[in-house]
Amino acid sequence: MARRQQNRDSRDTKKGAKHYAPEVRAAAMAALLAGQGVNEVAAQYRLPKQTVSRWRKQARTEADRSDDVGALLLAYLRENLITLREQAVTFRDPRWLKRQSAADAGVLHGILTDKAVRLLEAMEPSARPE
Repeated sequence: MARRQQNRDSRDTKKGAKHYAPEVRAAAMAALLAGQGVNEVAAQYRLPKQTVSRWRKQARTEADRSDDVGALLLAYLRENLITLREQAVTFRDPRWLKRQSAADAGVLHGILTDKAVRLLEAMEPSARPE
């Protein structure tokens, strides 16, 4: 019981909720990520099984949201690149080009190109040393 008390954070609790030190949660999550089961982690860190299970569920939910955002970004980038390709075809059409001001065509192409390049840069792992 003493270790369980030691794992708790000193913050006030609301409605009986127990708060654990961030280090305890981090260690438990690392053990889960390493492949240990909920029961094993709960026993090792003297935590309630429901708490460890809830932490695991929250982590999975956060990961799912990240996957959703990544998929949306890839879909957006794909559509953006298709649009750029179609613009390039249209920009080669002399009849269309004569009806546009150089400024309008340049601005449209520049904005879409800039956004696509920025998204590609954001997706690329940093090659800069830390």
